[in-house]
Amino acid sequence: MLSKYLQEGERIKLEIDVIPPFLSFWGRVYKIEKKLFIVEISGQYIQKEPRKVKCTLPTEQKVCIFDTIIHGSQKNMLIIEMPNNNKVQVLQRRRYIRVPIDIGVQCFILGINDQKIETNKYISAIAKDISGGGVLINSSVSLPIGTVVVFEINLDGISLILTAKVLRNEENQTDATRDMGCEFIGLDDSNLMQLINFASKQQLKNKRR
Repeated sequence: MLSKYLQEGERIKLEIDVIPPFLSFWGRVYKIEKKLFIVEISGQYIQKEPRKVKCTLPTEQKVCIFDTIIHGSQKNMLIIEMPNNNKVQVLQRRRYIRVPIDIGVQCFILGINDQKIETNKYISAIAKDISGGGVLINSSVSLPIGTVVVFEINLDGISLILTAKVLRNEENQTDATRDMGCEFIGLDDSNLMQLINFASKQQLKNKRR
């Protein structure tokens, strides 16, 4: 099953299991061997010991996802263990339902891309819409693209702690605040299902109004 998706030259998204878990980037499958495959990335990545990684291989209609181990790196090449078939998931590729909300959150800045920032400051923001893939936050503070934040949000009595990376930053024309589109990273299956269920319920409520 994996061989249909893991092919030389294909784009692959890597989410590295670090503390805090915010290292996420794209690469390209360079070489495939029996027990290992090699991913080429832009720039260099260095690690001293094996580290968990979540891999995503998107195609036009489906997405292949699996967890495995990065065993090491050589310059811009990552040496990754071939996963067992029972760890491979193939999902239909579809847009997550995005629903409007209006919930205040306190965003703690973890870093920018893979650079950790030492700070104890929180940024006040309003979560304006949310889906299983990301969130739109609005704030008077502008965060650079690539900034990674963590925040707690309460959705229908369920408290979630979510990590997100700023992908888009635009000025809000009504009040000169910033609208920042963020992608969730390091999202586990439990939180993903809670977000999907919340969005589905909100969409149903909106249709009844």
